[in-house]
Amino acid sequence: MNFIFGIILLAMFILALRVIWVTALQLLGALKHTTQTFHRYRAQRLASKRLPVIMPRSREDMDWLVISDSVRQEIHSRNRETNRELERLELQYQAKQKTIKLYEADIEIAKLERELFKIKPMTVAVEIEPKPRRRTKKASGPAMVDNKSAKTAQQVFQLREALKGNANALPVNPQARH
Repeated sequence: MNFIFGIILLAMFILALRVIWVTALQLLGALKHTTQTFHRYRAQRLASKRLPVIMPRSREDMDWLVISDSVRQEIHSRNRETNRELERLELQYQAKQKTIKLYEADIEIAKLERELFKIKPMTVAVEIEPKPRRRTKKASGPAMVDNKSAKTAQQVFQLREALKGNANALPVNPQARH
């Protein structure tokens, strides 16, 4: 039992040493990288202050006409792209201006309609359902109703009912037929 216990303790000790060793190597590598970066930055800063800028020379003579043509073409292509962008933005601006004008026209129309409504109120046609006619009670006193006006009122009522489609429900008056 002590032997197994001893092996387990030895394995744990070896494992702990290995973890400590790897961690120390990683820290050393990070420190080394940081110092190299710092030295490189310092060297670049000092070198940029001391040395003038020197253009590298090629061994062959360069064809300056070809280089200038390629630069000119690049400039023209970039200008065309900006012109296209400018045209696209201009079209968007014009479309927005037209939309604004349409909104302003709609507002103006609404104002004019409101003024017109104030001057002359609009009548809304409301469908009125036909109510059944009630028979009035006859007056106890002598009635002074003209016979001709009563016939005309009856004919007008029958004509209205016929136009509504209730012609079958009413008796046909021979005088209303001519």
